[in-house]
Amino acid sequence: MQHHSAVGAGKLRRMRRMFGADGRSVFVAIDHAAYMGAGPPLGEPMREIAAGRPDAVLATWHLARAYADVFADAGLVLRVDGGSSELGDMPADDVNTILHRAEEALRIGADCVVVLAFPGAPDEDKSLGRLARLASECEMLGLPVMAEMIPGGWGQAVPWTVENVSRAARIGAELGADIIKTVCPGPPERFAEVAEACPVPVVALGGPKMKTEDDVVAVARGVVRAGGAGIAFGRNVWGSDKPRQLVERLREAVHGEVGD
Repeated sequence: MQHHSAVGAGKLRRMRRMFGADGRSVFVAIDHAAYMGAGPPLGEPMREIAAGRPDAVLATWHLARAYADVFADAGLVLRVDGGSSELGDMPADDVNTILHRAEEALRIGADCVVVLAFPGAPDEDKSLGRLARLASECEMLGLPVMAEMIPGGWGQAVPWTVENVSRAARIGAELGADIIKTVCPGPPERFAEVAEACPVPVVALGGPKMKTEDDVVAVARGVVRAGGAGIAFGRNVWGSDKPRQLVERLREAVHGEVGD
C-alpha cells in the first residue's frame, strides 16, 4: 500500500505544479521546432513568454535544458514522442516513436510527459500502444501523462466532430492519460460535450494562428466556461508580437484574474 500511496502523492504534487487551485491551467506549447525545424523564436521571446507566468510549458529536450532557469516557475511538460520532421514529404503513416523514457524525463525535471495518439487512424494501434505503455511506465514513477488525442490523425481519417473528439478524449483517459489535450470541435461551447465525456481534465489546443489576439483570448474563455480545464496554445502565443501580455490575458481568461 505504501508504494501506491507514494505514486499517488507524486502525481498529485506534479499536477499541482501545472494546475491552479481552481483546477485550470494555461499551457504554452513551444515544442514545435523538434519537427518543424523552426517556429518558437529563441532568446528574448522565450523570456517574454515566461514573464507572462504560464502555468506550464510543453517543451522539447533542448528547451527543457537550455531554458531551465527561464521556466523554473512553470510546470514542465516534456514532449517525449516524435522522430519525424517536416523537411521531406509528410508521411501518410504514423512514423513516430518514443524518444525519451519516463525516467529520463524525471531526470531533466519534467512534471509531466506528452505524446500524440491518433484513434481512428488506419494505424491507430501504434500510437495507442505507445500511450498505454508510457502510461504504465509513468504510473510506477508518479509522473503524469498528457495525451494529445487527434481523432483520425492530422489527415482527419475521421472527421473532427464533437462525437469523435469526445470519444478520442475518453480513449486517451482509459489508456492511462492524466490530462487530455485535443482539438476544439467548432465553437468553444461545443467543448462542453468533450469535457463531460472525459474522466480527466481536458485542455484545448490552439491550432493554426487565429486572426486576432482577442479571438485567442475569447476561445480560451469559452473553453473554460464550457467546462474545459484550460488551454494549450502554441503558435498563437509564440507568434505574438507581445507574448508576455498575451499570456497574462490568457491567465485572466482561464483563471478569472491575474495574480496568485
